Amino acid sequence: MFNIRTGAGGKLWLCLGLVIGVYLAINLGLPLLPVSGMVTSYVFQPLLWLAPGLAVLASPPSRPAGKISARTETIQLGLLIGFLQVVFYVIGGLFSGFGKSPSAFTPLSILMNLFLVSSMLAGMETSRAWLINNLGGRHGHTILGLAVITLLYTMLSITLAQITGLKPTTESLSFINSTFIPTLAENLLASMLALSAGPKASLAYRGILQAFWWFCPILPDLSWAFKGIIGTAVPIVGLALVQSLYPLPVKHGKAARVKRAGEESPTGWVITTVFSVVIIWFAVGLFPVHPAVVGSGSMEPVMYTGDVVLIAKLPAEKIKVGDIIEFRKEEKIKVLHRVIEIRVEEGATKRFITKGDNNNDADSDPVIPQNVIGKIVFNVPKIGWLAIIVKGFFTG
Repeated sequence: MFNIRTGAGGKLWLCLGLVIGVYLAINLGLPLLPVSGMVTSYVFQPLLWLAPGLAVLASPPSRPAGKISARTETIQLGLLIGFLQVVFYVIGGLFSGFGKSPSAFTPLSILMNLFLVSSMLAGMETSRAWLINNLGGRHGHTILGLAVITLLYTMLSITLAQITGLKPTTESLSFINSTFIPTLAENLLASMLALSAGPKASLAYRGILQAFWWFCPILPDLSWAFKGIIGTAVPIVGLALVQSLYPLPVKHGKAARVKRAGEESPTGWVITTVFSVVIIWFAVGLFPVHPAVVGSGSMEPVMYTGDVVLIAKLPAEKIKVGDIIEFRKEEKIKVLHRVIEIRVEEGATKRFITKGDNNNDADSDPVIPQNVIGKIVFNVPKIGWLAIIVKGFFTG
């Protein structure tokens, strides 16, 4: 397919175009065909994914950047990391529970799913290895190759509807944490494995994961937090292991000078990814302390609009009169007001009477313990105005 007379750069663009074309055909073309979803999913889609693999086979082979002596060990390491990630998913299921797999397990269904998954993996990983070793290995643009291929294959792993459906909502934030960032981390590790030892290494890692999710009848019912933590942390640690145990050789000359400046090492990527994920988890309340933006002047002069406060999660029985708490109202609105009275009703049920310091009257509805989020422990003035402006832009 690539036997036409073009240079290496032309073949690179042809392969990239083919991979992107397969993705667009699956997401935009196949839904328009007047055939059943079963035919598009299990006939046309596998055939489309096989096309990049066949194109790579018809092209001049690419040589992985890693040392020949370390390739077998790198493939084994990919298998080990995939297995450990599955183990951590199962451990997460011990805390969050298990559920039945959505896949069917009749003999025919297993064969159909096997054909779909294997063709998808074959097309993606052979083309990934060919592209990254031509872009990052042959031409010396290692970090550029990792960046481009990781982002490209992350997009290929997510449907177009999921990407275009992203909005500034809690559901989209949950999707980013539980799906997009782990998929990005998974593809970063797969790209590093493919760069080091070819398609067998990335196939070993991703094959274990896909086999688990597609062919295990009982799956862990993980919360978005567990999925985000496991799906991000394990590939990032695996990436560091691959680079530390089997580092890519450094070339001499101009490329060597660039790589000595830090281009070869993915340490910066690791730190940036982990830091970004931690910040997101902190912002959405995964940790015992989370931030909140003051959106009104009801608590002036203690807190002003645009201040950012830190909320410590506390059980309701530890809340005292005088504490400023964050709580949910029936309309799912979060409020920051001071507790001015605690009432104990029949059955020892507490009710918190709250009031804004700048309001004349107490809040009309008492706060039940289940709606208490936490207590304010720190206030940072004015830095939340950007969040208020952005929220106002999206909400009109």
